[in-house]
Amino acid sequence: MVPVQKWWQVPYFWAGTKCYDFLAGSEGIESSYFLPRSKALDAFPMLRKDNLFGALVYYDGAHNDSRMNVSLAMTAALYGCTVVNHMEVTGLTKDANGKLNGAKVKDLIAERNGEKDGEFTIKAKSIINATGPFTDSIRKLDDPSINEIVAPSSGVHIILPGYYSPAKMGLIDPSTSDGRVIFFLPWQGNTIAGTTDSPTEITKDPIPSEEDINWILSEIRGYLAPDINVQRDDVLAAWSGIRPLVRDPKAKNTESLVRNHLISVSNSGLLTCAGGKWTTYRQMAEEAVDEAIKQVNLRPGKPLATPNTSGVLSYSDNAVLDGTCQTHRVRLMGAHGYSKTLFINLIQHFGLATDVAKHLTQSYGDRAWEVAALSNPTDMRFPLRGVRLSPLYPFIDGEVRYAVRREYAQTAVDVLARRTRLAFLNAQAALETLPLVIDLMAEELKWDAKRKQTEWDDSVRFLMSMGLDKRRLGISRKDVEAGKF
Repeated sequence: MVPVQKWWQVPYFWAGTKCYDFLAGSEGIESSYFLPRSKALDAFPMLRKDNLFGALVYYDGAHNDSRMNVSLAMTAALYGCTVVNHMEVTGLTKDANGKLNGAKVKDLIAERNGEKDGEFTIKAKSIINATGPFTDSIRKLDDPSINEIVAPSSGVHIILPGYYSPAKMGLIDPSTSDGRVIFFLPWQGNTIAGTTDSPTEITKDPIPSEEDINWILSEIRGYLAPDINVQRDDVLAAWSGIRPLVRDPKAKNTESLVRNHLISVSNSGLLTCAGGKWTTYRQMAEEAVDEAIKQVNLRPGKPLATPNTSGVLSYSDNAVLDGTCQTHRVRLMGAHGYSKTLFINLIQHFGLATDVAKHLTQSYGDRAWEVAALSNPTDMRFPLRGVRLSPLYPFIDGEVRYAVRREYAQTAVDVLARRTRLAFLNAQAALETLPLVIDLMAEELKWDAKRKQTEWDDSVRFLMSMGLDKRRLGISRKDVEAGKF
């Protein structure tokens, strides 16, 4: 929803939303439309009433990017890729002619376990640098003198309780007090608000500033009814993402930078795919791989066997596995046996709670069957299976086991932030869940007491970047389990 405060804004916003509809083409969800003042307040009761003329409503898609990212990696593995997690590139190797022929890497999990032999070299005909905001750090391993091409931009988001927004209607302000766009949307049962856009330094776990958090709160207060007082204490989580914007030499600030991607090849053969966004990820991948094939004369071979893309029944993408690009046919793992009513089958078969069953099918597709099967009995009359990690959210114990056994999860943060979204939804709830997650992973990965303590310390430190109160740093597991915080 785009609130309209003056009658003359209607044609302007109407033209914008209709242009959006046109660009969506056949992939559009529904057509945009205008709501008069009374209807706008019915659709978004929290909206400020004074100076409201009406609203334009348009449709956009949303996704769970952590699950999307993991599904991409798992689909690649099904088609023959070797996927590794927590492997750091420390250097690039070259032959006598100065052409790249491999990379030096360090196994960070071996290091966490106290092992000393975690470094080795991987040989390669082609190296593709697709590392987002870390693009330039890899390019400088190839040539320390190169100019940077990525202008990192910080985008801060905050999470509020779900009651601050309707379940199926969000709000966007295309013209805030300083000209930036801000959104206020339902997300994963909560409300997400953001975002900022300012130059930043590249760090592993960026921490959102109080200034940015308060700016977002101030902006959304201006659109909500006066009796709805959004407070700083309402913020359940806050984080800062780093956008890998492609640098434009003529741009004076990051707001004018675009997220279009570019592909370049260095003199030594390093192929860099930089910039871009989720909506063009398949195009980016296709162009990058095509360029790699061209540069080193690769000859894609046919896989030995058609992969089992579905975990339940026999499905086919009708992909022609002859070495040509098939991205337009290949669906991600979990999509083949998915249906909007699949959650009912899970409830009937496993006795899952309804919100849990819906969450599993939306997050794992047809792989939800295996996740549910890995869940423990609850020892209750209902639900029969699925021990919740947190009473506030539908994440269950089977997801932790599945993440370790099927999705390469190696740390507690992998589960809390990169397989589930709990850390991004509620930092305090993630802290309270941490003991159970560590114990479940310890059973799967045979962690000793020292490794479990390492996971505790690192996870609490990570949760600081998710908005956990700084006073919690150094809190012990015993205190959390006793509720002393």
